[in-house]
Amino acid sequence: MMFHARRMVFVFFGVVVAIVVPSCIAVPPCAVEPIKVPLVTTAIPSDTRYILAGKPPGLFDQDEENPTKTLTLGGIECVVKAEMPGKASIKNGLPCKLLCKTPTQEFTATGQSMEFTLDHGRKYLLTGEGFFYSDTDPENKKKNVRTFFKPAGVQTGKIGQTSIALYDSNMDGFYTIGEDGIAFGPPMIISLDWLFTKKYHYVQPLSKYISTSDGIFEIRNLAKDGSELTLLPYNGPTASLEVIAPQSNSGQKYFGQIILTSPDANLNVTVSGKAGESVAVIPGEYKILIADLKAARSTMYISGAGMSALKVKAGEKQVMVLSGPKRLEFQAAMIGGKININPETFHIKGQAGEIYSGVHDRSNLPEVYLNVDGKSTLLGKMEYG
Repeated sequence: MMFHARRMVFVFFGVVVAIVVPSCIAVPPCAVEPIKVPLVTTAIPSDTRYILAGKPPGLFDQDEENPTKTLTLGGIECVVKAEMPGKASIKNGLPCKLLCKTPTQEFTATGQSMEFTLDHGRKYLLTGEGFFYSDTDPENKKKNVRTFFKPAGVQTGKIGQTSIALYDSNMDGFYTIGEDGIAFGPPMIISLDWLFTKKYHYVQPLSKYISTSDGIFEIRNLAKDGSELTLLPYNGPTASLEVIAPQSNSGQKYFGQIILTSPDANLNVTVSGKAGESVAVIPGEYKILIADLKAARSTMYISGAGMSALKVKAGEKQVMVLSGPKRLEFQAAMIGGKININPETFHIKGQAGEIYSGVHDRSNLPEVYLNVDGKSTLLGKMEYG
């Protein structure tokens, strides 16, 4: 304990008494005990998908000249060899066998879950499948296999009342902050009809801080094998952030999973897009990483690439309104008397600069007009996002 002293003098009946008292006492903050969250390997149900932003790491091609690829899982090499049948489908591909071999195990990947044994007997669940097709090149008509691998298990646990699932996003058999992902709470449920239901988790990148319904936490340690997560409650400045999803053309309200990212706050958060629902965040600049929204028969995908970040200040609440498409941006040229639009330049942007794709509302598609020299021509109705 450190203090600064000052001299105080009191007089009692002619007697001078000098007392030295502390003028400032520095008390160390109360130590906060780390929170240990045990995690267990859990198989992903067949009706549930975990979706990443960007290209999955387990997507690659094999062909007759190079029929093998090598995956490294938990530091152990797994050689994958494609068995190619005699005939191939150019358009859809035919399912084919993938032979998977480690120094101690052999599997055949046919789309079902496989249990690999890694270091110290640790179990790692993986699924893979291959589709065989003929290349459209008229000269060599090379036989190819498009191969898909992805984790078939997640590391699950609870932070207070919030369920979490760690996902091996880079599919290396380990769990690492900044390289892998995390999903919170129950999945988004999509019912296409009364017989067919799908469940989705969008995986947000695993950042230094995470925000849950129980508060914001700092990740102090993550066991490489995914068995334990060590957290500390965050006690710095906070703010509140709400995202309001757009409505469809027929007035239906969208909701789903919207992942926001703030590199300067070192925080990613997932929100639903429902009005009135906010999330606690660390002050910083936030923009959309990816969003998947649903309304009845309609789906909307949103990317934040190119949008301006929303600045969220300490102690304040900010609302990000996704207004829906407001303008089309594209480059066009007149070629042979016809208007040619470069598809790479075609974007549908909302008020905040967000980019939409997918279909808004198939039952109420907008009309598109072409205006040239003051003359307007109806081109028809267009599906757009």
